[in-house]
Amino acid sequence: MLEQIKAELAKHCKPEEKKGLFFSLFDTQGKPLASNGTIETDKTINQLTDLIYNGLLAKHEHTTKTVVIDIIESYFQETDINKLLGLPTKDYGVFLVNNETKKSWAILPNTKWVNDVKTALGLIKQKYGISGNVSMYSFRTERVTIGL
Repeated sequence: MLEQIKAELAKHCKPEEKKGLFFSLFDTQGKPLASNGTIETDKTINQLTDLIYNGLLAKHEHTTKTVVIDIIESYFQETDINKLLGLPTKDYGVFLVNNETKKSWAILPNTKWVNDVKTALGLIKQKYGISGNVSMYSFRTERVTIGL
């Protein structure tokens, strides 16, 4: 599975590039199993893929039927909440970081149950406990879907 993922990623970016990645795993019914990733990294695509594979995918290898990889194309810190609220969630993801605890969470672009940034921010704050003094980011990705 790891070599199949690396081969597919190589069609979209160079293995030695340093880009953030998010991996989302789904079962045969399309239900989410797990997800993990990072917006920013000092690791190459291959190094980050190895880390995420060993830390996440290997645990779900037998139940995963689809891997969706979001390759971070660009990200920007957003200081104007109104500008952030106006972004279409079909094209943009939202990432919050608590400046004291460094706890963070992201909602990926085109997430099925998120129709606007207000909903995305609410999910991040309530479900994942990210609140207080936060830095807000928006980001764009290229999405790659791999059937196993």
